[in-house]
Amino acid sequence: MIKSVVCVVALCLAFAGASLQAGNLVLGNPPAPGTGDCDPFGCPGFFGLGTYQQVYSSTAFPGTITIDSLAFFQGQVVNNGGEPAGGTYTLSFAYTSAAPGELSLTGPGQNIGSGSEDFFTGTLPALTADGADNLLGFTGTPFTYNPADGNLLLTVAVTGATNTQPYLYLDTAQCGPQTVCEMGSTPVSSDAYFGHVNGGNDDGGLVTGFDYTSPTNSLPTPEPGSLLLVLAGIGLIGYQGRRRSATSRRS
Repeated sequence: MIKSVVCVVALCLAFAGASLQAGNLVLGNPPAPGTGDCDPFGCPGFFGLGTYQQVYSSTAFPGTITIDSLAFFQGQVVNNGGEPAGGTYTLSFAYTSAAPGELSLTGPGQNIGSGSEDFFTGTLPALTADGADNLLGFTGTPFTYNPADGNLLLTVAVTGATNTQPYLYLDTAQCGPQTVCEMGSTPVSSDAYFGHVNGGNDDGGLVTGFDYTSPTNSLPTPEPGSLLLVLAGIGLIGYQGRRRSATSRRS
């Protein structure tokens, strides 16, 4: 009985000291003013796009997180009537050793490292209002990312791509490997695309929002003296329980 009680209390203490904290992170701000990118969600058919990739620097993340949803923003080219393209999209995450500006343009497989997992598969969702702007949001299978293991790679594969003009343009980062960055800032992402003509790695890619959860210690770790008092109390409870049980058997 004592062992059972000790195990239960130990588990309670462990769960009491740890919880999940929700957070939001947007990478790529500020966006390039008055422009955007129609690949991969606005004009894949026009470019014969098969795969789009974007790398995010591990240094841009606060620590180990579980990515629950993604968002891309339509804030610079809002009123042109552009809508999400047709086709079946698969979004996946993986680790990569390539840094922003270093993605291989020969083939997407060369950029994919370990831990590849599908996040979303299906047709593109409709745009949703986000104040004066719109966003393209995805909720998928949660992906746990540890920055210590490498940079984060997003791969977007599309089949049966169709699109109509006007194209949907989503915000791109002003700061990229070969574009203007604010003083003191460095690129946190870059993209590559594979279609009729392969290219990329010159701009900062799509501005991306991550909704995530991360582990956090919400309560202080109990001191050794406190734990001894708890265990002593458990021992007394167990002793009294066994004593009552023995008394009941004698009577």
